[in-house]
Order: sequence, then structure tokens, then C-alpha cells
Amino acid sequence: MRETNPHHPPAWIASARLKEVTGNVQVARNLIMKGTEMCPKSEDVWLEAARLLPGNTAKAVVAQAICHLLQSVPLEHVPNSVHLWKAAVELEEPEDARIMLSRAVECCPTSVELWLALARLETYENARKVLNKARENIPTDRHIWITAAKLEEANGNTQMVEKIVDRAITSLRANGVEINREQWIQDAEECDKAGSVVTCQAVTRAVIGIGIEEEDRKHTWMEDAESCVSHGALECARAIYAYALQAFPMKKSVWLRAAYFEKNHGTRESLETLLQRAVAHCPKAEVLWLMGAKSKWLAGDVPAARSILALAFQANPNSKEIWLAAVKLGSENNEYERARRLLAKARSSAPAARVLIL
Repeated sequence: MRETNPHHPPAWIASARLKEVTGNVQVARNLIMKGTEMCPKSEDVWLEAARLLPGNTAKAVVAQAICHLLQSVPLEHVPNSVHLWKAAVELEEPEDARIMLSRAVECCPTSVELWLALARLETYENARKVLNKARENIPTDRHIWITAAKLEEANGNTQMVEKIVDRAITSLRANGVEINREQWIQDAEECDKAGSVVTCQAVTRAVIGIGIEEEDRKHTWMEDAESCVSHGALECARAIYAYALQAFPMKKSVWLRAAYFEKNHGTRESLETLLQRAVAHCPKAEVLWLMGAKSKWLAGDVPAARSILALAFQANPNSKEIWLAAVKLGSENNEYERARRLLAKARSSAPAARVLIL
């Protein structure tokens, strides 16, 4: 095929790869360089040459490819020239890569990937300018906005993050972009894993309610939180629980799910702080009081556990579970007289079968 149609790029690539896999690397390199002469407008041949050739030679080949392609044909006839720019940038040191990317975004102004790569190599102030230009050239891409939010967070401007995310939603909609809730939650999870916690939480809050029917909110959000946990995106899950609790502050089931999340994935402090808020909203939920008391007890803070149970008594004076927890707390801390007094009081205040059997 190469002999009969020397201007057919796949033939040169196939021949070079055949020589490569049979161990004739130098022959493969010679062949592909001949291919660049015979098919100078083929991006694929140039990329294959860059892959086969060693470091500095590859760099020179890619530079030659870019110059040749951009001078010989209009850019619209080289739709994948982004790949050549990427190949060239990967061969450069950071400073040279930054200069090359500045040229690349001029030649390929609709490539999100090149704009974001340039922003990563710039200083904070210049990165802001780069991302603003990127938004002007590509007003329909959410990744540029999210990168801008992450940039502000990384530089301590956390108060800007939510504003940027909210503006992103407004601007994208104005440009005819449908906000895909699932895509944005995935973006939030990626921010979480990258350590951009504030951005992750802002993105989550901005999209969590989009497209959800009123009656489906609680069920959907609990599933969303569990999904985030399964993906290792704990800050996303925490943001979802926080949002759900704002919407359903009197729902014991939501507080309980959030509490179990903090118990399994948070700290003792985060669990106890959440439980304090929980019992303020749901004082009749015995299980929330008991979780708080148990957390204090396990941490060795018996007086605090006793104080929680005392408050629980006030809210639930006839609860056998709270009485029994208080008795258990006394007996397991060798306060047998206190336990006996509590038990006697429990029998008169909450004469349930389990208490009387004791």
C-alpha cells in the first residue's frame, strides 16, 4: 500500500508500527519520518513521529509539524490540531510550555483543555485573566467556571467561590446550556477528591435541587449522599446532608442519617455538634439524645453524658430507654447507689415491662 499510494497516512503509520513491534525501532523511525515528507498535512503521521522519536528530536518534529500545518492549511482544516499542541507542550519544561500554550490558545481558542492547561501554569493574577478570556471564547463550558472557583479557593478567596458558581449557573443557562445535575455532582466529587472542599460544597448546593420534584427531595438527597460516600466524596455527602437538614429541620430520619454519617466518617466533635443541633430540632427523638450521651461516655466524659441524659429526661420524662441508659451509665461507672435510685424512679415514672423486670 505504501508503494502504490505513498500519500496515504495510515500506510506509513502501519508500516512503522510493524517495524516497531518486531524490534526494528530505528527502521520504524526512518519510515515515519519519510511518512512526514510524503504526508506533510497529516496530523496523525506527525503525532506518530513524535511518539517514536527520542526526546529532543521529538520536540523538534512536533514544532516542525505545528509550523507546517498552521502555515500550509487553514486551522479549520486541522480540527484535531489540539493534539499536536498537547504533544508539543508535554515535551517542554513548564516555562516553555506556558509560552507555547499562550500561542496554542490563540490558534485553538475553542479548546477548553488548552486554556485550562495554560491557567494551571500561570500566576494567580494571570490565571484569572486566562480564565476570563477562556469564558469569552467558550461561554458554554462549565469546567472553566469550576476551575475559576477552585483558583479563588486555592488563593484564600473562599468568599468568591459561591458567587462564581452561582454566576456560572446563570451564565450557562443564558447561553442555552442545560444544567445536568448528575454531571455537576460528578464535578463536585472531583473537586472534593482534589481537596477543593469549598468549591465542592458550593457546586453541590447550587445543583442539588435542580430537576427534583418536591415530594422526591428527601429520598433523592439521601440516595445522593450515599452515592457520594460510596465514591469517597465525603465533603459532597456532608454538603448534601447539610442542605437536606435546612430543608427538613424537623425530620428525625434525616438527622439520624446525618448523624450516622458523622459517626462513620467524621470526628467525635463533628458528631456531637450535629447531635446538639438535632435534639434542639427534634427533642422527642430519644435515639438522638442517646447517641449524644453514648459519644460522651465512650470518650470518658461521664459528667457530660449524664448532663445530656438529664436534658433528655426533661424532653421525654416517660422514656424507658433514657431511664435505662441513665441506670446503665451509673452501674458501669461503679455508681451503684445512683443506679439503684434511678431504677426506683424509673419504675414509678416509666412503668414499662422491661423496667419492672429489672
